[in-house]
Amino acid sequence: MNSPLLRPLALALCTLAIGVANAATPEDDTEARIARVLAGLRPPVSFVGDATWTLQERMKHYGVPGLTVTVIDRNGLAWTRVYGLADRELGLPVRPDTLFQAASVSKPVAAFGALTLVRDGKLSLDEPVNARLKSWRIPENDWTRQVPVTLAHLLSHTGGLTVHGFMGYAADAALPDVRAVLDGSPPANSAAVRVDQAPGQAFRYSGGGYTVAQLLMGEAAGQPFAPLMQQRVLGPLGMADSSFAQPLPAAQLARAAAGVRPDGSAVAGRHHRYPELAAAGLWSTSQDLARFAIGVQQALAGRSKLMSAALARDMLTGRAGGDYGLGLGLPQVDGEAYFAHGGWNEGFCASLMASQRSGQGAAIMINANQPALMDELRRAIAHEYGWPGFKTLVPVPATAEALEQAPGRYRLNAEQVLMVTRRGERLFIGAVGEEARELVPVAGGRYFERGQEQGRAFEPGPDGRLALSLAQPQGPAQLLPRLADTQRLPRELLLAGDKAAALAAYRALRDSRDEAGREAYLNQQAYGLARRGDKAAALALMQVNTELYPASANAWDSLGELHLMLADKAQARSAYRKALALDPNMASAKAALRQLVE
Repeated sequence: MNSPLLRPLALALCTLAIGVANAATPEDDTEARIARVLAGLRPPVSFVGDATWTLQERMKHYGVPGLTVTVIDRNGLAWTRVYGLADRELGLPVRPDTLFQAASVSKPVAAFGALTLVRDGKLSLDEPVNARLKSWRIPENDWTRQVPVTLAHLLSHTGGLTVHGFMGYAADAALPDVRAVLDGSPPANSAAVRVDQAPGQAFRYSGGGYTVAQLLMGEAAGQPFAPLMQQRVLGPLGMADSSFAQPLPAAQLARAAAGVRPDGSAVAGRHHRYPELAAAGLWSTSQDLARFAIGVQQALAGRSKLMSAALARDMLTGRAGGDYGLGLGLPQVDGEAYFAHGGWNEGFCASLMASQRSGQGAAIMINANQPALMDELRRAIAHEYGWPGFKTLVPVPATAEALEQAPGRYRLNAEQVLMVTRRGERLFIGAVGEEARELVPVAGGRYFERGQEQGRAFEPGPDGRLALSLAQPQGPAQLLPRLADTQRLPRELLLAGDKAAALAAYRALRDSRDEAGREAYLNQQAYGLARRGDKAAALALMQVNTELYPASANAWDSLGELHLMLADKAQARSAYRKALALDPNMASAKAALRQLVE
């Protein structure tokens, strides 16, 4: 039997294509552009003279079996190409009508549907949703009594609602209904959706909030969510291959791709099912997602029968001072406005990004959890088609002054350090314990890393000493002061093996209520280390978290997951049991222990 990790090597033999639609250039020119895209994959920042990657070698690098991509240009579908295997176990190639899970790209499609209900007066963006909900309501508490949750809150992730995302359900598992999901009651495998911070004050991603919106939309329209979306969005926008049906009907199920997990293993039963339809339940193709993006662009330009330009502008207006509107992220590239969303379900990832003004964009879907591949391909498209704001930078030599004065240690926050080092005539940057990355100078005294889109600079700090300036996606740059050579921060102590000193330092941060000593921060940082491959450091940091927060079921649950990553089943069992002792209803710990027993 062939190794599942090697079978994607056959992708070059499994390439299909469909014809060009709305092409404004001759076929041979289009094919030449496609060839340049497929050979032009690149990191977040690229410089003139840099080598690029081919799609084939990056699919092999990431272990992605199959991919579908559609490019939007001149306000229409330019081309679609599909590559690789829809099911690597069966050797089935991806076809133009192969269905992939859109995952969280379901959210903007659902939000569009909600706005059509607003258009028709069936819902209001600013009315308390509990005034419209019938079969279930958001439990009231001090937060909701002060500021009731509205539809605008739900669609913009500013409602203060819990449950970030959903795990889905295996093919043979019982599916909960929406109310069971919202209450976290069996057979739901996620926690109850509740408000635990002030609505309207801050962005916090909540698939739970979109599940409330799903129930609200269905009750307002008087029909189930899937046919509602078919009638109001999928059908009118020509998304003929898309469906919110969970599970899929037999005819569509035959066209569904099989997913691959981050570690390269196949998803049991080929894919999970998601009754949380608005948050994660859309099955689609790259062409259909591109049609959706064009629908948003047409509405924004005042050329849509489904949505007014005013409502489209409202959809693309950030809430709570952030860069997320009603269902869509609002990234800016060198000042140019885009709308976008990514998605991650078990074994599937999707990416949608389009310009707010130029009539350009791209939709990409894969049957693997490797979103970096989609980012690299999207950049190749953006550079080939000249998307506004995307450009290749021209490097210049580092100055003698920078080479002499810039190397040093800079305080990123209360627990982390960024180190700038010199190698010959080049500068490098990296956190302690990470591989250093080159800082490439460009005109104007700015520096860029290939893996980081925000620029860097060196400038005098408030104390007159040289400081490191980090540009931010929004707001002013972050200025990192230079540290004395003898000063050691908690992460340095931990990675150096001085766990007692590190724990004491982290405990001081916790007691002072510094962000770097909070449980959620440490949890996030540990998972970040694990994703970068440093599982030992991740485990050490997560152990610190359980020392600081021994009553947190979530901390113990996360520690169990890291022990599993390191194949230490005994320690994983112990951690999961502690999590359940603190929270007997923790679904993730229960599921993990069942797998460990089996």
